[in-house]
Amino acid sequence: MLNGLLNIGHTALTAAQAWISVTGSNIANADTEGYTRRYVDQRDGGTITTKPGGESLGVNAQQVLRYFDAFLESSYVRQSTNSARWSEQETIMSSVENLFNESNRTGISSTLTEFFTAWSDLAQRPDDTATRESLLSYADSLGDMLGSTVDSLKAIQSEMDVSINQGVDRVNALAQSIADLNKQINARTREGVSNPNDLLDQRDQMVRELAGLVDVQTTDNGGGDYTVRLSTGQPLVQGLDTFDLQVLGPRAEERLTANSSYAGSVQFDGTDSHEYTLEIVNGGAVGDTPPPSFRVSLDGGKTWLRDEDGNELRYTITDNDGDGQVDPVLVKELNISFSETSGFSAGDKFDIVPKTGLYWIEPTRGPQNITPQTYLDGTENGNRATGGTLTAYFSVRDDNCGRYLDELDAVASSLIWEVNRIHSQGTGNSLLDYAQGQQQVQSATQALGSAQAILPDADRLQSGNVNIHFYDKTTGDYLTSGMLDFDAAADGVQNFDPSVHTLEDVANAINTSFPDPNNAGQNLLKASIQDGRLLLETNDASNVQFAMGTDSSGLMAALGINVFFTGSSASDLAVNNQLHSNVNYIAAGQVNGDYQANAGDNVTATAIAKLTDSTVTISTVWKTVSNQTISQYYANLVTTVGSDTRLTQTNAEYHTALTSDLEDQVSSVTGVNLDEEMANLIKYQHSYTAAAKLITTADQMLQTLLGLKE
Repeated sequence: MLNGLLNIGHTALTAAQAWISVTGSNIANADTEGYTRRYVDQRDGGTITTKPGGESLGVNAQQVLRYFDAFLESSYVRQSTNSARWSEQETIMSSVENLFNESNRTGISSTLTEFFTAWSDLAQRPDDTATRESLLSYADSLGDMLGSTVDSLKAIQSEMDVSINQGVDRVNALAQSIADLNKQINARTREGVSNPNDLLDQRDQMVRELAGLVDVQTTDNGGGDYTVRLSTGQPLVQGLDTFDLQVLGPRAEERLTANSSYAGSVQFDGTDSHEYTLEIVNGGAVGDTPPPSFRVSLDGGKTWLRDEDGNELRYTITDNDGDGQVDPVLVKELNISFSETSGFSAGDKFDIVPKTGLYWIEPTRGPQNITPQTYLDGTENGNRATGGTLTAYFSVRDDNCGRYLDELDAVASSLIWEVNRIHSQGTGNSLLDYAQGQQQVQSATQALGSAQAILPDADRLQSGNVNIHFYDKTTGDYLTSGMLDFDAAADGVQNFDPSVHTLEDVANAINTSFPDPNNAGQNLLKASIQDGRLLLETNDASNVQFAMGTDSSGLMAALGINVFFTGSSASDLAVNNQLHSNVNYIAAGQVNGDYQANAGDNVTATAIAKLTDSTVTISTVWKTVSNQTISQYYANLVTTVGSDTRLTQTNAEYHTALTSDLEDQVSSVTGVNLDEEMANLIKYQHSYTAAAKLITTADQMLQTLLGLKE
């Protein structure tokens, strides 16, 4: 009995010592980040039942465990990834919004107003040189302002690329560290006896950091059997094995139908923030009737690109120049072609990612695309990454900045077209000796209205014709006028047809449509093609100058002849250098009904000035607007940027609040409460004293028994 009493005292003493040691560790690490409060797994030592009533064997301090709630921790990890994403996105979007904030500085909106006001001033003083120079100054400022905003947005995109690469490197490093910890935990774990609590804490901290970068889920089967998966299902860590994420460059792949015989690939040139899905609508081979064609989606097939009238766009696959190669097609920002001309089957799909993206790498299979993706309706692709700061970086780069750049390009493209459409039909104080086309056509043998011509304003061309007026260079007297005739052999004047006529056809028509009335066999105007641009020059022998007249086709504006602006987007909008060389080339007026080009005419300047109040059609992949002015459209863009920023702030506040609440719940379980630990310390000090007293009592009883011999 005394031996049992001594054993009980000893085990109680050992247990109290263990509790005091653990309590001391809790107190010492109260402020240590990632430390989880610990306790002693104390169990009944058992009972000897050979005696009546049984005899206790004391207590066992089995092992030291953590106060840990796996469900709460998992909930916190899932929520913290959203908080990290939106908090980071809010910070970045605040910087983006500042680019469009015009409250304390001159911006695009005010510069656009000044530009149209300058045209109004020119309408009042069309023969004033200073007014013309002032107009060019405002136009230059507008181009600089648009270009500067584009450059700033692209700089933010570049910063996102740097952050993405750094984030991916950190994800891979954390995954390897977690796998290394799994190995150590597996080696040091003795079930029911020993737990490497410090390593478990380190692993939990790494998972939390990992969740801040990308959305992950964990499965813990004990010891080193621990898995970390992306929310999309791909593993990053499986026990001791790791799988990397990589940032890969632009790429394309095929998803062919079972009966497809296509043996080639899709090819593209250019970059964009969207991912393109091409689907073959009509199969077959180049040269078939009808020819093979495809449609394009920028959101994985949820919606398909449409024209301004709402009709689904179809792109034909052709070899019009007969070189055995598929003609490139301009689709938004990309020139797309195919390496083979036959074997297409309806339903064949081709995916193009014209940007750097995030991919999960598995050695035995190809890279899997997990790049965060926002559809055109604002929803997110649930099969891609949706949380963590990496998602914030991709979302800002592709969805926010990418969309704002598209909108700015739409504003600039509309401005360029509307101004040039009017200016190209006007005349200045000086007649023209030449006119250099400012828009390049990639293929001079393709119909100008086709996607294969790769002309920025190809979709704006219409069937119609162009009038050109000629004057004696010496006297300035009117000589003759004429229209382009695209088939001199046919009766009457044959109009331009954008679905048929090529740039070469235009040049040939110009070279044959204006015969010199004073020189048989001579043409008043010479047209040539230089690097895909149309050049018009007067014939020296004819001693004439010319002025552009009405153009019902939009041909001259599309080719950049006698235009005010060059470029086709916000990044390259600029004033035609020919106007800078001579401000008298600015077309303030028009050739009137008497074929006069008067210096005081203001018809063109007035028409351009009225654009400030004129509704126009502006299209992006998200929408087509036809009831707003250019200034109103830009103002709505500024409002959109502000709304997007407010949305990130709201989401950040919401998810941060949820994360904070879960963190409090986790801390209530795992955190160290010094008051509680001090109470425990006193409690186990008393337990230690009581255990020692028990041993002392047993010793005294033993001494009493030994004293009976005396």
